[in-house]
Amino acid sequence: MKKGWFLTVLMGLVALVLVHSDPAVVTADARSDYLVRLLENSSTFRVRAQAALSMGGLDRDPDILSALTAALNDDHPAVRTAVASALGRYGDTEAVPALQRRIRRERNRAAKRAMQEAVRTIEASGGGEGGGGSPTADPPRVDNARFYVAVGRPGTKVRAIARPRLVAMRSFLAEQIGDIDGVQLAPDDESNSAARRTTRRRRMTGFFIDSSIVSIEDRGDGVRASVSLIVNTYPGRDMRAILQGAATVQGASGEEAERSAIEHAFRGALRRLQQAMEQSRR
Repeated sequence: MKKGWFLTVLMGLVALVLVHSDPAVVTADARSDYLVRLLENSSTFRVRAQAALSMGGLDRDPDILSALTAALNDDHPAVRTAVASALGRYGDTEAVPALQRRIRRERNRAAKRAMQEAVRTIEASGGGEGGGGSPTADPPRVDNARFYVAVGRPGTKVRAIARPRLVAMRSFLAEQIGDIDGVQLAPDDESNSAARRTTRRRRMTGFFIDSSIVSIEDRGDGVRASVSLIVNTYPGRDMRAILQGAATVQGASGEEAERSAIEHAFRGALRRLQQAMEQSRR
């Protein structure tokens, strides 16, 4: 690829993405979802590239990181170059293995240089996640803590559940998990290096809790929710256990009934979390 051609492409990206964008859709709450859809589905490589560049400045979100790393295999070198630049700005160490795998196969010189630069940028910054870096100070010590637990935002394929409800449910889970004996919660958006430092110094076992709202059913006489918790190592994210829960709120319907059913389902799954962490710790 000639350098002049590539620069011309990049200069035209902003104008072209504006033509394809609906300002009414790109709201603060929906922006990341909108950009992910553009990156994954647009037939125009310039639009995909601009979407990737825009995603590099967003806050930490597993969906953003997943979409960017997947797009390292995009068919067009300009998109792969833009994705590498975005991952460098995004600054999450979890992107490094994907970048390194692609570097070994990448034949386009510009894209390969961008990927190599992204790896150097992430490693030089200490791997702070979420574009804003991670806390440099250790979190406050919890007496007799054995487990260092990070809590992710729940995911779901239930279309009726909007992002704000998932954010609120993550806060609920963190509160419940923080009350378990022997647990110290990890700070939000903590880097892997900071997590390793804390668990090593305080001799705690780290866990990352992923969760999912599997289903919500309005049965006419009540609402039933099913959920799952995935207990992973932290850092590293190696799965150790899956815990499931379900609950029904009788004689009610609507958003409040759904929220109550989901919370009760998560409480049921959380009853087995301490045992799962103890068994994994051994």
